[in-house]
Amino acid sequence: MKTVFVTWHYPTLGISFLKNVLAYFYTLKNLSQPVDAKNLSQDYYNEIFDNPKSKGFTFDEIYYLTTYQHAFDDLTRGRAKNRKNILEDDIILNQNLKEVFQAILDNQEINHDINKIKDFVKKTYSDKYETFLKLLWRDIHNLSVEQQIQWLLEDSNFTRVYNKDCFKEVKLDVTSLRDEQQIVEKTSEWVKSTFHGKNIQLIINVALCSSETQVVWHTLSETQLLPSNTLLVKTYDERKEGIQKRFKDFSIKNVPLKLISSIIEEFKPYSETHSEKRKLVNKKFKAFLKSGFSILLMGERGTGKSQLVKKAKEKEFLDKPNNIKIIVEANCASFQDDSMAESELFGHVKGSFTGADNDKKGLIEKAKNGILFLDEIHHLSLRVQAKLMKAFQTDQDNIIHIRKLGSNEEIPVEDVRLIFATNKSINELKTILLPDFYDRIAQHVIEIPPLRDTREDIKQDWEDIWKQLKFGNFDHNDIELINWLKTLPLFGNYRDLQKIAMYYHIYQDFDPETKKLISEKTPLEYAKNQFEKYHSPIISQDNKFNFVINKTTTEMIAEYKYELQEWAVKTFGGRKNAIQHFKDLGEEISEKTFNNWKNKKSY
Repeated sequence: MKTVFVTWHYPTLGISFLKNVLAYFYTLKNLSQPVDAKNLSQDYYNEIFDNPKSKGFTFDEIYYLTTYQHAFDDLTRGRAKNRKNILEDDIILNQNLKEVFQAILDNQEINHDINKIKDFVKKTYSDKYETFLKLLWRDIHNLSVEQQIQWLLEDSNFTRVYNKDCFKEVKLDVTSLRDEQQIVEKTSEWVKSTFHGKNIQLIINVALCSSETQVVWHTLSETQLLPSNTLLVKTYDERKEGIQKRFKDFSIKNVPLKLISSIIEEFKPYSETHSEKRKLVNKKFKAFLKSGFSILLMGERGTGKSQLVKKAKEKEFLDKPNNIKIIVEANCASFQDDSMAESELFGHVKGSFTGADNDKKGLIEKAKNGILFLDEIHHLSLRVQAKLMKAFQTDQDNIIHIRKLGSNEEIPVEDVRLIFATNKSINELKTILLPDFYDRIAQHVIEIPPLRDTREDIKQDWEDIWKQLKFGNFDHNDIELINWLKTLPLFGNYRDLQKIAMYYHIYQDFDPETKKLISEKTPLEYAKNQFEKYHSPIISQDNKFNFVINKTTTEMIAEYKYELQEWAVKTFGGRKNAIQHFKDLGEEISEKTFNNWKNKKSY
């Protein structure tokens, strides 16, 4: 199968950048997928073709799309002003070529004609001609497209690897590179006439020229006008802080074949939601996951924290370049002691402790190119926290280094996305975790809202739970059920919904005799009674409000608030949970307010 490279002309970087990109592929033994290379030096790759000692990967054909010179000039107005930057180029200065280029720029008769430039330098600076010719690539992008192609095929080291016949200029009849309609018509016509019915591997660089040409490539991909074996790549120069080199390092990376579809079907932990709080979780999760920094999920029990992580793998990265290959998860509450925790997380070598009969790979190492998800992180001991904190201190290449139990050798683990989860509050975590460890795991924090704060989604949540339990079809018109669910605090969140669904469903499976023996006459009535009897928080007789009415109004209010805080503490399992309950209801209740209620201070 032929491999074919297609790209538009690079109006700002020039044809020498194409040569550097092809040189990168030449360093490969074959066309690897996915393509993902960073921090590639243009100076280094410019010289790759100088002395080709062994056969690297080459394309069978290279199609270079161009159009009228004025269309490219319209994209790069002001380039002539920037041309003088070459006089400050470090390499030009080091090779004592500043005088040569200064003379070229000052001579209006020759400075835009490659043949006249070469003749001038050969006659005037003969001793520097060979060096000048080798470094002409640093100024070639300032000449016309026609002269750049001439340079590539006659003066550059390109032909030491590629036969001239491999390079094919395709001049499309596009008068404006800002006109999407023209570009898509001419490009699609060319693609159909050139590649239709051919068995080829097509690699298209979609990144450069104008933004309109980039859009057109994605449009052709979406409409399936490109060959089935097409691979889209983007090439771009790296922009970093501080003083920049004149020719910045560049990167090459795959992009999704159907980028527009991938945007429309973007990853959403909550795929269908009317809740603003959940929409915020969607936005944060997507942004944070791409950032590479650690994520801490905070939420009550039963809010589905682990399910969100699984969706991150299944939806966001499935069948995409550099996709997450694996998700490794563990519940830290399951570690019986520190030794077990360290063995599970870091792995161990044979003989490191009694029972270690074989080498074992730890969870961190298993999570290479994937997600390491540690739930209930607050259960880890201080000792294990300290070891993890050290391991999670990545190097300049964002690589984790671990040491197995019983080993003195450090193992590098690349590209591990760290996600942690807890049902504790921030204040509780800060008292449980080492300060540095807390800082490391909470680089990004996502608060998962409880179901009582997202009541507008309760119908969808119920349907999701019903499907998850595989109970078959459900009557979605049971308005009374949905309205009842909206009134519940659901402190167990999805777990409460699961219990209610199980009660509702089992009633439908009762035989007629069983239904006669119980008092409930409908599935909803049965689910209500069972849930409220066994799971819903109730107020016992001892917890009923009890205050004397023959007092002043101020005294009665103080007495009532005292009883209220007493009830709340017992009902919700502690002062912090009680205060949080009132906050969830939208009340501005602070620790100080609660103390005032307890001390019956007058208001």
